[in-house]
Amino acid sequence: MKDSTAKEIKDKKVHRLPCRKCDGHTNHEVLESVEVPWEKEDDGIHGCDVFEIVTCRGCGEISFRSSSTNSEDITYFNDGTAQFDMHEELYPNRIAGRKEIDIYSLPEPVRTMYQETHKALCTGLNILAGIGMGTLIESVCREKNAQGQNLENKINDLVSKGVLTIEGASILHMIRDLRNRYAHEIIVLGSNKLDVAMDVIENLLNSVYVIPKKAERLKK
Repeated sequence: MKDSTAKEIKDKKVHRLPCRKCDGHTNHEVLESVEVPWEKEDDGIHGCDVFEIVTCRGCGEISFRSSSTNSEDITYFNDGTAQFDMHEELYPNRIAGRKEIDIYSLPEPVRTMYQETHKALCTGLNILAGIGMGTLIESVCREKNAQGQNLENKINDLVSKGVLTIEGASILHMIRDLRNRYAHEIIVLGSNKLDVAMDVIENLLNSVYVIPKKAERLKK
């Protein structure tokens, strides 16, 4: 691969990107940008990587965006035109509408597992996210001292303890089945199903930990 000298792009740009603080898609202004063209001499492939520091025009949050194109990834249209496919990554990784819940109301083991699962989901690591969701449920069962020889029995024990409703337990059993399929069959489900599963788990964490914590603060 040829060594290419990075060159600064002078023209300021605006991208429509998800924002962690605004919790949705907002306009992000490019503060600094560097373009790095490259070429593989052996096979004739060439491309360009762009690295940008961006700021949300809504809240001012600063983050990092990288994008890349190359001569091998091209989409051809029926009208005879074509365009390079762009691959984009954001740091920190995030998904619009997937904001963390109040992590400081969670016990330490549950908080750590939740943050790692949330990060895997936002990074698009769906297999790890699916396994993490099952492990997150296990951490709640452990913290609440749920009894049983397996996760199924422990979830049912949470119902008998009054931590979960029967309806909530049935949903967690579905997520438990998803975790088993991810771990043992390496089946990759779509992001939409994982997103719904995470909604359910976050609802559980809010009802078990976050809301009771807020209620305690009201008493003081």
